[in-house]
Amino acid sequence: MSAPTPTALLAVARLAAIRAGDHARHHHGRRDEVDSLSRHDVKHKLDVECQTLATATIEAAFPGHAILGEETAGDEYPAPPGVEWIIDPIDGTVNYFHGLPYWCCSIAARTDGVLQAGVVYAPEMQLCFEAALDGPALCNNRPIRCSSRTQLSHALVHTGTDQSEDPTRSLRFFSALAERVQRPRIMGAAALDICQVAQGASDGYFEHGIYLWDIAAASLILARAGGADEVLRMHGRYRLAYLASNGHLHGALRQALTQAM
Repeated sequence: MSAPTPTALLAVARLAAIRAGDHARHHHGRRDEVDSLSRHDVKHKLDVECQTLATATIEAAFPGHAILGEETAGDEYPAPPGVEWIIDPIDGTVNYFHGLPYWCCSIAARTDGVLQAGVVYAPEMQLCFEAALDGPALCNNRPIRCSSRTQLSHALVHTGTDQSEDPTRSLRFFSALAERVQRPRIMGAAALDICQVAQGASDGYFEHGIYLWDIAAASLILARAGGADEVLRMHGRYRLAYLASNGHLHGALRQALTQAM
C-alpha cells in the first residue's frame, strides 16, 4: 500500500485538530479541572480528553499509524518508519487555565521523519493555520508569507520561559533579545507564536526547552511560508532549543542567542 499523500494527511490533521480544539473550547468552564498544577505548567483533564479525540479521528482514517502525543509520551524512542502523528492537544495550557484565548491544538504528520502536514487551530481566536509539504501555508484558507524585515532593531520576536532549574536562563535569552530587537514578546503558546512568524505578524521565535510536539506542525507551516528554523541544541529526543525566523534575520538571531547559552 502506498503512503498517504500530504494532502490526505492534512485533511485528517485538520479534522482532528478542529474536533480536539472545539472540545476544549466547548468545555472551557471545566478549565479548573486539573491533574497537576506547578509554577511552570498545568496538566488538565481536558488535555487527555482532547488528545483522545484527536487520536480516535486519526486512527479511524489511518489505523496502524504511530502516534506521539504530549499526554502519552513516555520513554524516548527512535522515530518509527512510516507515518507518525505528533499531537499537542492544548498548547498554551497556562493561558487556557487562566481564561486567555491565546492557545491552540497542534497536529502534525511526518513520514520517515519528514514533516508532511501540519495544522495549528486556535478556536477562541478563530484561526486555523495549515500546510502540506507540497502546498502553500494558509490561515483560514488564505495564503500567508513571512515578513521581509531585514533589520534586527526593527523586529518583533516572540520567546518563552524555560522550565529549567536555572531561573536565570530565560532571563539571559530575553535580555539578549531586548538589547537587539524592537520588542521581545512572551505570549505563552509556542505553536501560535511560530505561526505569527509564518504570517508576518512577528519576525522570529526562540525558546530553550521547548518540546517536539509544541513545534512540529508550526515548523512545516513556517517553512511553506518562506521562513527558516533550526534546532540549536537537543536535550534528549523530544526537548530542544529551537529558533524560527522570517529567514532574513536568522543569522543575526542565532548569533545573539547562542552567545547567551
